[in-house]
Amino acid sequence: MLDGLDFSCLTNVVSFELVNNSIYGSIPSSIGNLSKLTSLHLYGNELSGEIPPSIGPIPSSLGKLGNLIELVICQNYLSSSIPREISDLRNLKYLILGENRLSGAIPSEIGRLTSLIELELPCNSLSGSIPHSIGNLTSLSYLELSNNTLSGSIPQEICNLRNLMVLCLWENRLSGSIPSELGRLTSLTRLYLASNSLIGPIPLSLQNMSSYLPQELGKLISLKAFNVWDNNLTGFVPASIGSLTNLTFLNLGDNNFFGSLPLEFNKLTHLNGLHLCNNDLEGEFPRDVCLGRSLQSFSVYNNHFTGPIPKSLENCSTLVRLRLEGNQLTGNITEAFGIYPHLRLIDLSQNHLKGKLSWKWEHCRNLTSLKISNNNISSEIPSIFGRIAQLQELSISSNKLRGEIPRELGSLLMLLFLDLSSNAIMGTIPVEIGLLSHLEHLNLASNNLSELIPMELSSCNHMLSLNLSRNKFQGSIPPEIGNAQVLEVLDLSYNILFENIPGELAMLRNLQVFNVSHNSLSGSIPYSLGDWLALTSVDVSSNNLEGNVTGLLKCHSTRSKTRNRHVGARITLILILIFLGFLLLSCTMVILGVVNHQRRRRIIKREKNEWANDSDFMRILTYDGKVFYDRIVEATEGFDSKYYVGEGAYGIVYRAKISEDQTVAVKQVLSSQKDSEIVDLTSFGREIQPLTNICHRNIVKFYGFCSHAQCCFLVYEYMERGSLRTTLSDDERAIAFQWDKRVNLVRGVADALSYMHHECSPPLIHRDLTSNNILLDHDYEAHVSDFGTARLLRPDSSNWTAIAGTIGYIAPELAYSTCPTEKCDVYSFGVITLETIMGKHPRDHISQECSLSTQIEPSVLLKDVLDQRLSLSRLCLQDAQDVVSLAKIAFACLQADPQLRPTMGQVSRELRVKVLLEMPLSEVSLEQLRFLMS
Repeated sequence: MLDGLDFSCLTNVVSFELVNNSIYGSIPSSIGNLSKLTSLHLYGNELSGEIPPSIGPIPSSLGKLGNLIELVICQNYLSSSIPREISDLRNLKYLILGENRLSGAIPSEIGRLTSLIELELPCNSLSGSIPHSIGNLTSLSYLELSNNTLSGSIPQEICNLRNLMVLCLWENRLSGSIPSELGRLTSLTRLYLASNSLIGPIPLSLQNMSSYLPQELGKLISLKAFNVWDNNLTGFVPASIGSLTNLTFLNLGDNNFFGSLPLEFNKLTHLNGLHLCNNDLEGEFPRDVCLGRSLQSFSVYNNHFTGPIPKSLENCSTLVRLRLEGNQLTGNITEAFGIYPHLRLIDLSQNHLKGKLSWKWEHCRNLTSLKISNNNISSEIPSIFGRIAQLQELSISSNKLRGEIPRELGSLLMLLFLDLSSNAIMGTIPVEIGLLSHLEHLNLASNNLSELIPMELSSCNHMLSLNLSRNKFQGSIPPEIGNAQVLEVLDLSYNILFENIPGELAMLRNLQVFNVSHNSLSGSIPYSLGDWLALTSVDVSSNNLEGNVTGLLKCHSTRSKTRNRHVGARITLILILIFLGFLLLSCTMVILGVVNHQRRRRIIKREKNEWANDSDFMRILTYDGKVFYDRIVEATEGFDSKYYVGEGAYGIVYRAKISEDQTVAVKQVLSSQKDSEIVDLTSFGREIQPLTNICHRNIVKFYGFCSHAQCCFLVYEYMERGSLRTTLSDDERAIAFQWDKRVNLVRGVADALSYMHHECSPPLIHRDLTSNNILLDHDYEAHVSDFGTARLLRPDSSNWTAIAGTIGYIAPELAYSTCPTEKCDVYSFGVITLETIMGKHPRDHISQECSLSTQIEPSVLLKDVLDQRLSLSRLCLQDAQDVVSLAKIAFACLQADPQLRPTMGQVSRELRVKVLLEMPLSEVSLEQLRFLMS
């Protein structure tokens, strides 16, 4: 604890640093005894309480540190307000208090710190207006106030800071217009005003073309990054923006700009990021938008742009993301695009483009998403599309495509989304589509497809929605579709299907939408369909069906009235047969129960006398706690310390060798009144029993649960390399844990959580995911363990009370909500991802109140935060791409708002995508990673 330290004997100390540890407690006022101190660094700890408020009047306070030059206490849990007396530190040059829990206003007295070079207060809860006195800090070069709740207008006095190079005010509640006086800040290189409520006037006449931006901003000739995304700015884009020739990043998206872009826009030839999306801009794109051959991300979607796609884009080989959807673009798509080796996403949907699908897309080897829906494309689907190996999403719906679906599409093994609906495609569905084992959404509706629905579609066992409506399919509904057990939407309406509805469809327990209307189906609706508990919409109309099922609306039959008179008698007969069958089943169960009881007694007796084989040993978990206890005591020699492995959420873990070729991990859980979570062993056992059914290669196998007297045991698969935390904390083991193994580990954890969240029924959340319960096997494969605090995620989960989790991994929303969701696991996963590539807990770059994606200093390079124990010079291109991908995903998972975090299903899919760098890893900054996410 810091407040327990005695500083009275340290009066000659000049520099005091306690950084990146787990130091907790408050900052003692006695720290003022260090009167010669020039540098005080306490960042990256768990300090709480106030910054000593009584600075100045009371002896031995922080205010007596008159020689202090650097005060860095960021990344802690400091609360309350910034004391006004901080202005007594007149020699201070660096004041960095970001990523805490500070509240209240920024004191106006801060304007007395005229020696300040850097003032950083981001990621707090500061409110009120920015004090006008800040204009007195004429030496300031870096002003960072982002991610607070500051309000009011941007004070014009900021324009007095002639040495200012970086101004970050984004993610606040600032209003008013952008001061025209900002044009005086000629040293400014980065201006971030995004996500506020800034406004700008609509010009009163065509002679006033100053628009949303003052023309004076054209004087910022050193500006490299300008971001005003997500405000309420309006008007024209001024011609003066063409003077910002050093711009590399420009984001005007999500505002109300209108009119055409000025011709001067063509002078911005060094852009690597241009974002104009979600405005009312019109006219043609600037023809030289990619003349500098450096453009990576170009997003202009949801505007009113017309005319052809700029010719300069054809040779822009640096493109990574291109989003032009939602405009009125015209021209021939065949001629408009070139070959883009780095391109990952392109969306041209909702335009008026024509022509044919080009062979050039085959050479975009890293393309993961190709969308050209709602255009006038009139060609066949090229078979070479099957060679775009990384493709995950292909959407070419609502065009004029003809011909057949190429069998080669079955080679797109990473494909998740395929939408070819609303075209003129004919022929059959190739059976090769069944090879797409990861496919989640297949939409072939509104085409001219015919013949049979191939049973091979059932091999797409991750399928969530299947829409084959409005075609000419014949024959019966393949019963094999029932094997696609995660299916949520099944639409086969408006076809020529006949025969009955297969009873095997009852296995679709997750089905929410079922539509087989307007076919020629006959027979009774299977009673088993009443088990579709997730169903929200069903339509079986316009068929020849009869009967009804509990929970489904009665169907209208087109059969004769004479036949319908027999339906009631038939149902009565069925009910009688069901009753007789139930009676017979009950008798059989009683007989089998007696037999099993005798058999169980024989097994227990045999196992008390001798070691049984492995499977018999596991069965003891169900039968007799005393026998199991004796076995474990023998295998661990009375729980000798040499078998100690570690401690989990519920107790101590031991290694137990139960046979020559099998070792298990046994968690000894002691029941006590202090632990209300497990005092009721019967209830606990009933709740944890479903975990034995979990089967995933990246989840530690849970064999069972057994209680005996005041002790109970959880038995798991044993992992010989221990935990991720243990591996990273040991230099020798960490060096052996190379980049490819680390990337594979993160992918495994993502796959495990995706399985828990999306494939378990009901879904499961972990609640306490840390590097301590990510275990490694001999091949460094990840295995998620310790479901001690996991709960079955049910609709009544609001009755959860105690916040479970580990400090440093808990999602920030649990500070005000005691109801964890799967998004809490996503946050914890983000922490673990960074910990894996950094080699230590990333407390330097995250906090409980602030999302990672908006707080990192732009100058920080990715290579500087990676685990320095591994040689970066030996990092191959593929591993470098994967590491960038991990860092990028970590940004998304650590969003403060849980709604903005991806699902683990999305993360798992994204981690299979390669990020291609167009620059060495040593030059990639964390700011550029944020750019990749846009």
